[in-house]
Amino acid sequence: MRLLVVGGGITGLAAAWEAASGADGRPPAEVLVVESDTRWGGKLHTERIDDLVVEHGPDSFVSYRPAALRLAAELGIDGDVIGTSGTRSVSLRARGRLRPLPAGMGMVLPTRLWPFVTTGILSPLDKLRAGLDLVLPRQLRDGEDVAIGAFLRARLGEGIVRRFADPMVGGIYGAGVDQLSLDAVLPSLRADEAASRSLMLAALAQGRRARAAGRAGGSPFRTLRGGLGTLVDALVERLGTLGADLRPGTSVVSLRPTDGGGAEADLGDGTTATVDAVVLAGGVASSAALLAGPAPAATSALSEVPLATSTVVSLAYPEDAFGKPLETHGWLEADPAPISGVTVSSAKWAGRAPEGTVLIRAFVPERLGEIARAGDEVLTARIGAHLAEVIGVRGEPLLTRIARWPAMMPTYTVGHPARVTAAEEGLAGLPAWRIAGSALRGVGVPDCVADGRRQAALALDHAGSRARVAP
Repeated sequence: MRLLVVGGGITGLAAAWEAASGADGRPPAEVLVVESDTRWGGKLHTERIDDLVVEHGPDSFVSYRPAALRLAAELGIDGDVIGTSGTRSVSLRARGRLRPLPAGMGMVLPTRLWPFVTTGILSPLDKLRAGLDLVLPRQLRDGEDVAIGAFLRARLGEGIVRRFADPMVGGIYGAGVDQLSLDAVLPSLRADEAASRSLMLAALAQGRRARAAGRAGGSPFRTLRGGLGTLVDALVERLGTLGADLRPGTSVVSLRPTDGGGAEADLGDGTTATVDAVVLAGGVASSAALLAGPAPAATSALSEVPLATSTVVSLAYPEDAFGKPLETHGWLEADPAPISGVTVSSAKWAGRAPEGTVLIRAFVPERLGEIARAGDEVLTARIGAHLAEVIGVRGEPLLTRIARWPAMMPTYTVGHPARVTAAEEGLAGLPAWRIAGSALRGVGVPDCVADGRRQAALALDHAGSRARVAP
């Protein structure tokens, strides 16, 4: 079998690895990976500047979704996987100052009662309103997708939405919870309400079970010692040794089905490739454009997925620029601010900065409005002033890096599951053609790795089935 992978981000590279390595007992496939950029990795981009490790995109992944850990092990770099440093806290800036997240706090709900009752993040009235969840009837109707914000507001009140859900969930997905789909982003909440009626009771019960099993406590976040770019580098190197045809700086101009259900691709380097199966992992715009002729219904569904812009600003300061040592790995903003959150990379991860240097990442999603569109000087000045107010930093940074990701973050708004179904049904006539990546089934690194591998396996399985029944 010959597989074409369009897109050389982590999704496409994981798809190529699945095919070329013969994973899960499948015969190794001949793989062609085409990437329009000259750099592999997509949003996984690590820049090493002297002794600084600067992440321009994601800087970690969660260990409870094992796809990234499994891939690192297969590549032989699992020894470079590290967890967070020390026991420093993560905070929310709420009600005027930094406040530690309550112990046992999940994405939106507490798994321990007393830390929630005593937190200063919520007002007493907010806590009383959240307590109504204990007696309220079920709110959801079968088959109806709703916004996370509307659902949580009805059950737990405005305080939980504004102080926890919006900064924590919205910070991951780049949109406010009043736009995000419950069934696409937090489907477990529907299951919890169906099973337990009260979300609070369900979360507290889950916390008790986790503690009884010894699974409570500790950060689930992991990264690689040299940055997430290490994962990209290892994939590219190993794919090369397996004989994969890797073509950076090359685009797919057009894609059309062959009589046997495979594809013929005209490439930007002037060549044409004929393959048995295709994985489209180049993002929403790329996939929609390539499918416009062969699968217009899939293009229509993809075109309905909104794309948000996000910006990551990395700043390095001398340690003595701070009035006192930082006691946090970072914080999220629940109060008005020019950023949605901060990671103190040099505190959170070992080896990110030399001794005496503090490396900070600040996040500016499109939903913050005008500041997200500001020029570099205005943006860094506003962020510097905010950091001075919150953590007392003085003076100019030693280094500044700004990574802008225009219209690259898929937003799972209400109705997203229906769009996923429509995109899949739009390709039903071409089962060896698959769409993979953050556009449809998850935005985290493990989600993208798992989806790339799964779609490559499905594409090759369909192509193989077709070949076996061909006369």
